[in-house]
Amino acid sequence: MLDTKSFVYGILKNDPALVAALGSSTKIQYAYPNDFNTLPIITYLESNNRMTEWYDDNPAAEESTITVDVWANVSTSALSKLVDAALAAVLYTREFAADVPDPDAKIFHKSLRYRRTFTADDLDTI
Repeated sequence: MLDTKSFVYGILKNDPALVAALGSSTKIQYAYPNDFNTLPIITYLESNNRMTEWYDDNPAAEESTITVDVWANVSTSALSKLVDAALAAVLYTREFAADVPDPDAKIFHKSLRYRRTFTADDLDTI
């Protein structure tokens, strides 16, 4: 099974434009923000990971679905575009994007979902 969480974390934390916009790679966190007082924050998690093809009883392809959430005190648009570019560069396709604002807390929140199928060759290198 492919460790897509580590793969995606590496892509996001090594994207200079995204890290610059956040102010630090520590603002890329797993699943849920550690502290809402330090926005903006990007969170990520693996929504689904399944084998899609087998060849001679060996995995030949695996599909990964990743959810990335952008949390901010202002519009999430600029950060969302940076996330989108970083994941598109490694062949993830965005299949969902929705604003999930919390007007009472005055937090802007966008949820993004990406999907990619990894081939057997990809599985050997990641």
